[in-house]
Amino acid sequence: MKKIINILIIAVLLVSCSEEFLDRQPEDTLSTGAFYNNPAEIKAGLMACYAPYQNIYSRYEMPQYLEISSDDGKDVLWQSNDYLFKKNSGNSRPNFWRDHYKVIVNSNNIIDIIDNYTPLNTAEANEIKAYKGEARFLRGLAYFNLVRLYGDVPKVVERLDDPNVAIGIGRTSLNEIYNSVIIPDLEGAIADCLKKGDSELTGEEARATKGAAMTILGKVYLTLKNHAKAEEVLKRLIVDKEAGNYSLLSDFTQIHKMENKFNDESIFEINYNASLGQPNFLFKWMTNENGYRFGIASGGGPIVMFNLMQEFVEDNDWIDQPDWTRYNATLDSGKLEGGSPELQPWPKKFTPETSTLEQYNVTGTDYNYMVTRYADALLMYGEALVGNNKASEALPYFNMVRERSGLNGLTVDQLDIEQILHERRVELTFEGHRFFDLVRTDKAIEKISYALMTIVGFDARIFTIEPIEEYQLLLPIPVGEIQKDASLNQNLGY
Repeated sequence: MKKIINILIIAVLLVSCSEEFLDRQPEDTLSTGAFYNNPAEIKAGLMACYAPYQNIYSRYEMPQYLEISSDDGKDVLWQSNDYLFKKNSGNSRPNFWRDHYKVIVNSNNIIDIIDNYTPLNTAEANEIKAYKGEARFLRGLAYFNLVRLYGDVPKVVERLDDPNVAIGIGRTSLNEIYNSVIIPDLEGAIADCLKKGDSELTGEEARATKGAAMTILGKVYLTLKNHAKAEEVLKRLIVDKEAGNYSLLSDFTQIHKMENKFNDESIFEINYNASLGQPNFLFKWMTNENGYRFGIASGGGPIVMFNLMQEFVEDNDWIDQPDWTRYNATLDSGKLEGGSPELQPWPKKFTPETSTLEQYNVTGTDYNYMVTRYADALLMYGEALVGNNKASEALPYFNMVRERSGLNGLTVDQLDIEQILHERRVELTFEGHRFFDLVRTDKAIEKISYALMTIVGFDARIFTIEPIEEYQLLLPIPVGEIQKDASLNQNLGY
């Protein structure tokens, strides 16, 4: 206990510099019995709620799984169970479960600590109110990821002084998790978090904001097919500007640059800093062929590379206007203007200049992982409006995103689900949205099966001839968790 308190005291001293909130790798386990005397110590504890997200969104974790499980990416050998949707109980991704529940348990504890803390004045009350909003956002996002990955999961929202208390509660239904945890948490975060541009966030832009909570809540409502509520909450973000001022960058190629973190388009991103021991290695999402060509070791295991994305330049509706801006900012090699070299395209979005790749292979980069940005919110708002039979009102939001990349605007009669998914695909490629978009629109089996069973160009190998099965859209519950807690039943099919 004394050691834990000492760690927290050190964290408080370090966090006195606002940049440290962004850059320091915090402890990712919050002691249930730690004592908090002031908002600075509460803030230090809050850092343990953010910390697991650096693992969750690291190279081999959620980003990799979501891409090779969509119709955008594949593993380098075309044969992993995740890619082919032939998962068994051994393909449960237990790190996802463990790290998300770290966020949840830490958030539960800090929320309880805040609820039992008596502020000395109004300034303190406002400060810890924002910290509670952030903790609720982080917990809500963690549960949202979990239910989309695993389905029903245990509901744990109370402070746990003894983790064994959680054993035996079993899995809680999706509806209850959404209605009693995710939605209330995100609504609470909207009420309590700071807005983009607030002075308290200067130098601390990695903190969750009202805008982040609104955007994720809009995504929750689209996932639940509640277009009316999605429209309502996203209107508050985009039209009413309740969460501060967001805008599209004029240059698509600048959105994800290392030197351009927390820009006007950024809504919520996970911060990485190689010099402080938090490197980002997402640039290693490439084939062995291209990797060795640029002096980058493959690193072993599945490596994401591109699949079936010629629609950037051969979209049926826009064949005379190829989408070169987004293509060239997203991909390297593959089908290029003026020729088609026999190279598999690879992701370029989070990749430094080719001449520096060998250096970054050792050190990692400072690229952040942008969980959501304003273009995502605009496209979701447009989708919600279309779902509410307001296509003419939706049109400007799709066209804002298209015209930023030099493309012509759409017309109202083009706004069907296929076009909506197309716009989200080419704008948000490799940002973790495609798989979840296909699942929530009931297009996953159709689109992913087509990608797996169709030869395209030099992509000449197929390892499955049958459509994927619906149960494979969820991960199996980790066997280790079931062994610890017999009340956890396995997902059907596994």
